[in-house]
Amino acid sequence: MQLDQVDRLIFERGYRFAFPEDVEAAYNAYRMRFRRRLSTAMLGPTLVCYNVFLVVDYQLLPETFWLSVMLHFLVVSPIIVLSSIRIQTDCDLLTQDVCTALGPLAMIGQVMAIYAMSTSESAQHYQYLAIFVLIYMNLLFRMEYRHAIVASACAVTVYVGTLLVAGAPLPVLVIGVMASGAACYLSLSGNRQMQRDARHGFLRRMQDKLRIEEAKTEASRDALTGLFNRRRLEAVFAELATVSPELPVAVLMIDVDHFKQFNDQNGHLAGDLCLRAIADLLVGVARKDRDLVVRFGGEEFLVLLPATLADDALRIAERIRSEIEALGIRHADGKTGVTVSIGAMVDDMSAGSPKTLIAGADAALYAAKQAGRNRVWPPPLPYPAEDLSESLEGDESKGVGHALEHLQPLRDEVADVAVV
Repeated sequence: MQLDQVDRLIFERGYRFAFPEDVEAAYNAYRMRFRRRLSTAMLGPTLVCYNVFLVVDYQLLPETFWLSVMLHFLVVSPIIVLSSIRIQTDCDLLTQDVCTALGPLAMIGQVMAIYAMSTSESAQHYQYLAIFVLIYMNLLFRMEYRHAIVASACAVTVYVGTLLVAGAPLPVLVIGVMASGAACYLSLSGNRQMQRDARHGFLRRMQDKLRIEEAKTEASRDALTGLFNRRRLEAVFAELATVSPELPVAVLMIDVDHFKQFNDQNGHLAGDLCLRAIADLLVGVARKDRDLVVRFGGEEFLVLLPATLADDALRIAERIRSEIEALGIRHADGKTGVTVSIGAMVDDMSAGSPKTLIAGADAALYAAKQAGRNRVWPPPLPYPAEDLSESLEGDESKGVGHALEHLQPLRDEVADVAVV
């Protein structure tokens, strides 16, 4: 779901109808969570209000009072409770609405059953309770509009059918049909408007959420290159330390050689274009599903390579170095090409901290510069000429143990450089 898609739906009042498929799926998931909370909140008040109406049974129809008590507590109340429990389980929206309707329909069935069994004149007033339950069902339980129509049709069928079968007087029958029809129309209209309001509210919430996420993303990106910045790097380090601290993590620290001279002689605009070109190349080399490319500061870049062996990290670094050199970006003299120096450090998050990894990579970068620039440090081992992509995952047959065998030599070599 994209922010511009949500903005367009709000502007075009798309909440009045079904959403596009992906938005509709997100809305249904949201509605199911809401319905679970609503069912829990409504269970107590529904049971209390329904059973308090036994006072009406006692006043109007005392001859069927105890039968009504049995129906209340042994039939209808258990249906309401069991339906609410079912709604809390992992069921779809249709099942939720069926369970939601069962309680009110059972109430209407109980009211009309007592009406049909009673011979008292007061029963002609008692049956109107079913209409109140119908309104209660459509407005408070927030069923989907199309499901509310079906539930209302069932309720009216039970209500009017019982009046006909019980031989209700014509005035009572006419009033009952008109009152139930009006109750259906008004409560369903209110239900429809609440559905629209719910959809509109969902879009507004998603709009706010996506705007916040967009703002966070912008805050974690470098304005010039579009790469992530240190804020995002810290978050990824924290995630790696939590999720997979035992796996090796490689850090490549990359510095553009003689960039100040390039910037001064070629101009700041050319310097910006140079940094963008290098940034684009780094993004192209990185594995999009796992690696992170960061502008570390000025002309420095950092590439984070999770679950990467030492040998693989050095080969990736050498590929980056050679491809940047092959870009053919020239200094002002037209002969000297733009190159980079790269320092590598590999460790697992359980043994070292992000600061240790970065410090090690920075020390290796310093060694690369001291050794003459335009090189990777430590120098990569000779490797047979084959597709690099086949080696990026390392030797999976040997697992993490093989990876850890490579960590100590690389740490020791970087440590020796730092001492120099």
